[in-house]
This record gives sequence, C-alpha cells and structure tokens, in this order.
Amino acid sequence: LQSTAEKDTNTTISPLSVMLALAMTANGAAGETKKQMEEILGGDIPLETLNEYLYAYIKALPSEDSSKLQIANAVWFRDSMNVSRDFLQKNADYFQANAYRSAFDEQTVRDINKWVKDKTDGTIEKIIEGDTIDAAAMMYLINALSFDAEWENVYEKTDIRAGIFHTANGAEQSVEMMCSTEYGYIDDGRATGFIKPYKGNHYSFAALLPNEDISLDAYISSLNGDSFVKSIENAKANR
Repeated sequence: LQSTAEKDTNTTISPLSVMLALAMTANGAAGETKKQMEEILGGDIPLETLNEYLYAYIKALPSEDSSKLQIANAVWFRDSMNVSRDFLQKNADYFQANAYRSAFDEQTVRDINKWVKDKTDGTIEKIIEGDTIDAAAMMYLINALSFDAEWENVYEKTDIRAGIFHTANGAEQSVEMMCSTEYGYIDDGRATGFIKPYKGNHYSFAALLPNEDISLDAYISSLNGDSFVKSIENAKANR
C-alpha cells in the first residue's frame, strides 16, 4: 500500500474498500481459491450470498451534503486478455463496477488516475505511480472510496492548542492539537479513546490510543473485530 519512499508517511486504509475490492476479485475465482477467499471474506457465507449482502449494505449507507460518502468500482483489463462475461456481469450487478478494455499504456495510466480522482472529488489524485504499467499486469480491480463530513460539534479556533505528540518510535513532535470534550469514552483495558459524531449522526469518528506500556504494534496485533465492536458498543452505552 506504500512505496519505499512513502514508508514514513501516514496512510489511511478503508477496510470497506479492501473488502469490496477482494469480493470483486473473488467473483473470478474457482475451486480451492474461491473456497479460501470465501473463508476470509465471509466465514461460512457462500460468495453468492456475500455479493447480495454487500450490494444491500452499500445501498443502505447514507450520504448527504453534510456527510458525503462516495463509492465507485471498476475493472480495467489489458486488451489482449480474454475476460469471463460472467465475472464482469456479477461485478456490474452487485458492485456497479464499470469494465474498461485498455492497452495498458501511458494513456491507460492517465485514464485510471483521472477516474480515481473524479470519483473521490480529488481527494485521491492518483493510484498508479509513474507513467507506465508493469508488463506482467493484466487487470486492475479498483475501489475508490471517499468520505467528506462535517463535525456535529465543530472545532473552533480556541479549541486548537500547541502540544507534544509522541510517535511510535519515541520521538517528540510539536504539533497543533484539536481539543474537545466528548461523551463516547472508550476503555478496553489496553487503550483509551473516544467517539465523535459527524453531522447528522449517520457516522462517527472513533480514536484509540494504546496505554503507555503497550506498543502500537502490540495493540494492533491484539485487536479483533469482536473486541473492537464491543468497545464501541460500551462507549455508546456510556454516553
């Protein structure tokens, strides 16, 4: 997800974006590969059922001016490749994925990057670095997801204060911090955090900070879906 030159930069990863891209990919799998992908994506849920669930899930996600969510999918494949019509049709039916047959040349790079930029209102300027596509690349399954929302309770200038941020490797950085009082408090015994809603209360921002004696990597390794959801539910109950 990051190049060597970007290894020290911050990266935001959307689990939903990853899920959708992998689900589209699974529609082209068969046999043992399909079985393994089903186990990873949905446990005991067959891929056909997962397709229907994700279609309904995406359709039900709210989006409005104050909390704008955009999701777009596409399949780009080399013009010399013979692609299954069933594969393309399933991804069109369940994920509204447009399909593009292309030469995979410099123009294709420009076309893909422009598509991503357009579908994310410019928040992601490019997804392919450089001017060329690897000769071994035959297909790109791309999910473009962007979220732009206002806080329910906005930060004022008086809420921004100077402070010291401690990085994972122990270094200190002088930064400006946004300060506020929140009521969705999270404490799972290994980390503390809060939940801050966006305008309309359709979505919220959840932040977690590991305790001082627990490294970031160790905390991430200990996380799982059930424990995270439980922490969120407990925070909401304590509001």
